[in-house]
Amino acid sequence: MSFASKGGFAAVGAVAGLLAFAAESAAQSYRLCALRDGARGPCTCEVKGGVPGEYVTAPRSRCRPAATAQKPDAAAVPATPQAAAGTPAAVSPPGVPPAQSAPAPVATSTAPAAIETGGLPASRKVMDVRARGKLLCGINTDLLGFSKQTDAGSWIGLDVDFCRAVAAAVFGDANKVEFVPVDTAVRFDALKAGKIDLLARNTTWTMDRDVAGLEFAGILYIDGQGFMTSDERGLVSAQQLSGLKVCVESGTTSEANAGYYFKTHELDVELASFPNRAAMLAAYGKGECDAVSGDRTSLFSDRAGLPEPEKHAVLPEVISKEPLGPVVLQDDREWIEVVRWTLAGLVNAEEAGLTKQAAAGGGALEGDAARLVDGAGRNGEALGLSKAWLRDVVGAVGNYGEMFDVDLGKGSPLGMERGINALWKRGGVLYAPPMW
Repeated sequence: MSFASKGGFAAVGAVAGLLAFAAESAAQSYRLCALRDGARGPCTCEVKGGVPGEYVTAPRSRCRPAATAQKPDAAAVPATPQAAAGTPAAVSPPGVPPAQSAPAPVATSTAPAAIETGGLPASRKVMDVRARGKLLCGINTDLLGFSKQTDAGSWIGLDVDFCRAVAAAVFGDANKVEFVPVDTAVRFDALKAGKIDLLARNTTWTMDRDVAGLEFAGILYIDGQGFMTSDERGLVSAQQLSGLKVCVESGTTSEANAGYYFKTHELDVELASFPNRAAMLAAYGKGECDAVSGDRTSLFSDRAGLPEPEKHAVLPEVISKEPLGPVVLQDDREWIEVVRWTLAGLVNAEEAGLTKQAAAGGGALEGDAARLVDGAGRNGEALGLSKAWLRDVVGAVGNYGEMFDVDLGKGSPLGMERGINALWKRGGVLYAPPMW
C-alpha cells in the first residue's frame, strides 16, 4: 500500500471522526425531541441547559418516527365455530365443564327514553332562539378587529365571527344572527332584559361580574390595559403622565385600573370619564385629553382610525389582565354549555388541524380532525345540537387561528402578532378542554 493511500485513509478517518463528534455534540445539546405538530413536523427539541419548556427547531433526523406495531397474522389465529359464525366463543370458568357454563347474559337496555338534551334540563333559551329563527348577539358599536360595520353594511371582527359560530352551532346556519350594537354602559342591562341572547363585546371576565349573575363562557382573547398619546408630547412611558389629563370610558375595568395605577405609582393625573368610546376619542381628537386608556387591542384599533395614525403611540406599560370573553346569564345551564363548547371547539379545531376549507368541503376527515368532530358530535347531542355542529361552525368561520388572522392578525388592517393568544404548544396560553 502506498503512502498516499495510507494518507487518504487517514484523512477519511479524521473526517468521519469529526462528523461523529459533531453528531454526538448535537445529540448532547438536545433533549425531548418530538414532531410536535404532527407526523409532517417540524422536529422540535428542548435545549439542554436552556429555559425549561422552550423548544427550538432541530434537524428532522432528531425525530425518528416510532416503529409500526405488527398486527398478528389472522391466518395464524385458530378459528372456532363460533368465531367463524361471527359470534365470540364462550369461555368456561375454571373447573366447570363447557356444558355447565353459564349462558351469556342477554343484552338489555336500561337507558332512559331518548330526550333532546341528555342529562341537562331542556334549555328555554335554545328553544326561544330557534322559535325566533335567529340569534340576537350584542356587540360593540364600532371597534375595528372585534366588531365594525363595513360600508356595505355587513359586520366584521372577532366578536362578530364568534356570534356567527354560535348561530352555526344552534341552527347549522351562521347567517341566522342579528347583530345588536350596545354601548358599554348598558351592555349587561341589555343581556338581563332579554334584548340580546349573548354578549360578545370585548368584555373582561372578573369575579365581580361573575358573582353578579353573569356567566363568562371562556376567554376569546387575552388583552391588557395600556395608554395611547400623541407623539408630539414626546412621552415614552406611562410614568411620565403625571400632571396630564387621561381619559377613559366610564363603567369599565379601565376606569378602575387607571385610577389604581396612578395612585399606587403616586402620579398626579387628572382622570376624566366619558359615557362611551366615541365621546372619549372625540375629546382626544380635540386635544381635551393628553392620553386615553383602555385595552391595548382597542387602542391599536382606535389609532388605526385616526387621521394620522403614525403620529400616535401606544406606550409600553401593560397595567392589567384583561381576559375578554362572551357572556350569558347564569339562569340556563344548557345555553351556557352551548356557548362554552362553541368557543372550545374553535380553539380545539386549530389544534387538531381542522380548517375552514376541510370542514366546509364535505369530504372525509382524518386523524385528530375526525376524532374532534366525532367527539363533539356525540357530546353535542346532549345539548340538542346536531352530530355535525362543530363541522358547521368551523366551515362557516374557520378555526380560532383563521379567525384571528382575518380579524386581528396579518390578514387584517391591524396586523397584530398572536403573542400570548397563540396555542399553548406554540408559545402562547390559548388552551381548551378536550372534546372527546
